[in-house]
Amino acid sequence: MKKLALAMTGLFVIVLFLSPKNSIAQEPDLYDEGSVWSLTFVKLHANMGEDYLKGLNKTWKASMDGLVKEKLIKSYKILMGEASNAYDFDLILMTETENFAMMDPNPERDKKMDTVEKMVRDAMGDEFKKTVSSYTTMRDITGRKTMREIFLK
Repeated sequence: MKKLALAMTGLFVIVLFLSPKNSIAQEPDLYDEGSVWSLTFVKLHANMGEDYLKGLNKTWKASMDGLVKEKLIKSYKILMGEASNAYDFDLILMTETENFAMMDPNPERDKKMDTVEKMVRDAMGDEFKKTVSSYTTMRDITGRKTMREIFLK
């Protein structure tokens, strides 16, 4: 009886490994993974768009240019469009990184980022704080999202 149970168990294992389900090749991936994008959705207050963009040009763009130069981000973009309703965003600030690992804590990378920020602050002097503090009167941040770019095969 013991031999029969052992033989049946062995037969079951062999059948399990040889079943068509296990021998079928895996489905190919539907897409290749690309960069990771951090998105910030901005709702501009009425008649504040031009002033806000002037401020971003001095602060955010300067910081992004420094981060690209230091290879801390790959690129950045701003998308602007009409809001679809009173609560919708009309501006998206986008930064591109190589992968999600670039967002993990890293003291060396953080130090480089702080250096870039300090260079922008120092270049603007007192105007930096004044410009950044005025942003709250010009816009609302309606959300943030991190997404991976994909390429369909």
